[in-house]
Amino acid sequence: MTSTQDLQLLRSVAERTLRFRFGTWYWGDAIAVDGLLGADRVVGGTYRDAVVDCLDRWARLAPMSFDDALVPGRAVLQLVADGSLRRAAADRVVVALERLPLLDGTIPALEPHKPQFRFGVCIDALYHLPAMMFLAGDYRGDPGAERTAIRVATKILEVLRCPTGWAQWYDFSLGRNNAVSWSRGLGWAVLGLLDLLALVEHRAAANLVEAAGSILEALASEQAPSGHWPAVLADPRAAEETSTAAFFVAGALHPEATVVGIPSRTKVEAATAAVLQAVAGDGTYGGVSADVLPSWDLASYERFPIEPSPWGQGAALRALVALATGANSVDGGPPTP
Repeated sequence: MTSTQDLQLLRSVAERTLRFRFGTWYWGDAIAVDGLLGADRVVGGTYRDAVVDCLDRWARLAPMSFDDALVPGRAVLQLVADGSLRRAAADRVVVALERLPLLDGTIPALEPHKPQFRFGVCIDALYHLPAMMFLAGDYRGDPGAERTAIRVATKILEVLRCPTGWAQWYDFSLGRNNAVSWSRGLGWAVLGLLDLLALVEHRAAANLVEAAGSILEALASEQAPSGHWPAVLADPRAAEETSTAAFFVAGALHPEATVVGIPSRTKVEAATAAVLQAVAGDGTYGGVSADVLPSWDLASYERFPIEPSPWGQGAALRALVALATGANSVDGGPPTP
């Protein structure tokens, strides 16, 4: 059972997350919104109202731009479906996706207006893009929505595959990825795949079930004694950062993890302890790497500044929500917070 202290910690992280004011979108904002909605389901409060107000204001007032494709689309479409948000917000998500150019006939270019990103795909995209595409297609009544979302996730995984796992970045203009298995990126990927598997038929996505299990296994094999992860897998020079542990806990306790394979209790408990220790007194989830842009220079991934961020807060919230709800069993039971 979750203690009063654990719930207060969740509230503290959620309150700190609300201090980020959203209106237009950037990488990582989606998980902060998802985390706030999860916190609201567990501890109540005004987190859901704050999210709905923010998304409604964006839909009504923010100028349209290519950055709309980075919107917390899964949250928007689910809130529209349950009547909490006006249909105009879902319509704007649909338009945002439809106007994106396709890099290879399959994968949308999420930031085609930015020269350094216009021809590439980042592993972060697996967190929200396939699930958003499925829900947007379903909203439009597209019978091929499931197939499209699975195909996009599959293609992203395919082009990012590298000798040490999955790379952070693939550039279609060069025809290769940067071969950097960025651990935070693997966290984005596995949590996004699990969220997608919660929406689609597993028989149609057997390859994604296998991929999600493989990513969790790859992460588990590289966990440091601290319970955290090096920023780059299989790289002894890489510094540790904290958000990977939060992704790992959220993934290991995700309801769909029972299908893909749950890591050992020991690994999850070590990551859980690391997550709890990274939360400061004011609810800030500390030790998270700052924005990591695609690069061909391995050193830029090995050493990095750290700072509070929406993605750090969101990953922590999703881990804490999973711990509070006891989402699934790990070797017979959830880890003890």
